[in-house]
Amino acid sequence: MSPSAVAVSAPGKVLFAGGFLVLDRKHTGLVFGLNARIHVHIEQWNPTLLDDVTGNFIFVQSPQFLDARWLYQVTQTSAEDRGVQVEQVQSQVGFTTSANKFVETTLRYGLTYISQTTKGVGGNVKITILADDDYYSQSTRIVQRSGTAFSNFGVSLSDAHKTGLGSSAALVTSLTGAMLAFYSTKSGADGSLPQQTVHNLAQAAHCAAQGKVGSGFDVAAAVFGSCLYRRFTPTILEVVGEHTNPHFGKRLRMCVDDLELEAKWDVEVASHAVKIPNDLILVMCDVDCGSETPGMVRKVLQWRKEKSDEANLLWNALQQGQEELCQELRRLAEVDRIGIQGCKDLGDIILTIRSLVREMSIKSEVPVEPPVITELLDYCTAMPGVVGGLAPGAGGYDAVALLIVNDGEVVQRLRDRLNGWKCSDKEGATIGNVRLLGVKQANEGIRWEEIYQYGEWL
Repeated sequence: MSPSAVAVSAPGKVLFAGGFLVLDRKHTGLVFGLNARIHVHIEQWNPTLLDDVTGNFIFVQSPQFLDARWLYQVTQTSAEDRGVQVEQVQSQVGFTTSANKFVETTLRYGLTYISQTTKGVGGNVKITILADDDYYSQSTRIVQRSGTAFSNFGVSLSDAHKTGLGSSAALVTSLTGAMLAFYSTKSGADGSLPQQTVHNLAQAAHCAAQGKVGSGFDVAAAVFGSCLYRRFTPTILEVVGEHTNPHFGKRLRMCVDDLELEAKWDVEVASHAVKIPNDLILVMCDVDCGSETPGMVRKVLQWRKEKSDEANLLWNALQQGQEELCQELRRLAEVDRIGIQGCKDLGDIILTIRSLVREMSIKSEVPVEPPVITELLDYCTAMPGVVGGLAPGAGGYDAVALLIVNDGEVVQRLRDRLNGWKCSDKEGATIGNVRLLGVKQANEGIRWEEIYQYGEWL
């Protein structure tokens, strides 16, 4: 029997170093988990308002946004082992007609896997998705509700500006974990979530929703928290095939449970291998501009293919810089009192990494660290108490990451000096508003949540 309700959350991420390195198994990426989380609450549901329909349904809502209510019909089939069919219902009044590919794909993959390992996924279910404020930019109007930890964003989901903290991976991971917890009894002896199962299944669903096999560092961080990450071989997921293919359910289960002899999971996740010293904190600055990461990645990879010699030299230099960064962070973690003077070597390493990233920007003609971001990072790192900063992940115009002294006065000074700061470049890129996000680095990955904290949102 399913429990009456469960709640699970997963964190966002910042790929502090190794943004393009993680695409290649020869290299690694340093990923920090964040304390901004996506929450998923699942409970049984009585669909009394539906018009003359029969069957099993899943109602998904994201009540912080306008018009964010999706209805799906669930059909379990054994015909050629195609798994579980999940189809969005368009005919019911009061539900959103636009698609939500990450939710729909995760439901399809999660329920198909669960149907392979339990007796069934019947019954009607209501799923509520809630996000911490820092996933969305300052341009998103926020109306705080009293008595809850969540905000009404006041816009439709399509109009909300993301800050680049990995909301889709956190959503897919928390929804996957919540479904496994709700429908099955597959958990650790201490009641813990089955992290490896969640990871493999969430990677499969997230890649399917994206339409490509990505590096997977964002899902790994959502499951395991801060880590040093080496990607899996893409062919591991290619054996699953499309959900419409025969034997999809069996192929998915074999892949998730790592039973495929020809394509074993080779991902390497060194959880908590590197941590930020207690005297420092990682903070994020939202520049409310954003960039199209997939398009940038394609262009960089095309340049690397065409100019492999110069690109590989740069890749190796970036890997060395990242290793030096990790080594220095480990060293500082053993020091009792660091102080800003004790962080000089760390700041120099970050500056070296930034210079390599700018070289990549020039040679690939992709704005990995655009001039306006260079100006912002230079402005921030000149402030007392700021060790250094990077344009994380694939770079571009998303939020920037800073390592600063763990001191309230330093944080406040940074916040004050960013207020009203503006810059623009000759390409027409403009930063008119910069906001210091409340999000900070956190080591913990996916976790259970108390079901009572969501109040009126349900």
